[in-house]
Amino acid sequence: MRYLRGKLEQNRLRVPVGIRPFQPDPSQAPDLHFHQFTALIDTGALRTCVSQNVVDRLGLERQGRIEIGNVKRTELHWTYLFYVGIWPESDDGASSVPFGIGNEIVGIDIGDSRNYDVLLGMDIISQGSLKLELDGSFELAFPG
Repeated sequence: MRYLRGKLEQNRLRVPVGIRPFQPDPSQAPDLHFHQFTALIDTGALRTCVSQNVVDRLGLERQGRIEIGNVKRTELHWTYLFYVGIWPESDDGASSVPFGIGNEIVGIDIGDSRNYDVLLGMDIISQGSLKLELDGSFELAFPG
């Protein structure tokens, strides 16, 4: 298993994640470089979301719009194709090479936040396991 461990901070589960754009042209050499951002783990979100900062920094291209329901209402959001990765911890606590989680995903846009740039939704979380302990420690693990 590849895993990230952390501690609940101000009732938030935050982890470093990597995002890289989807490249639709198979004739181009793929860019496998993940750009690091802070993600908020959100088990109530079905899709992973990215801030305008991520869209701008990586030059993500809009794919279309979809309706997304939230607690208050249904709103239209832009969709983007991208990959999500992590830098798993080793037993000695050091980070290793990035590990891509699954295939490209259809994520959506969110407003900017000073606490995170990526909202990690169940489309990614459900590919692994999330364990939260009573002391606030957590582990997000992915097979592979």
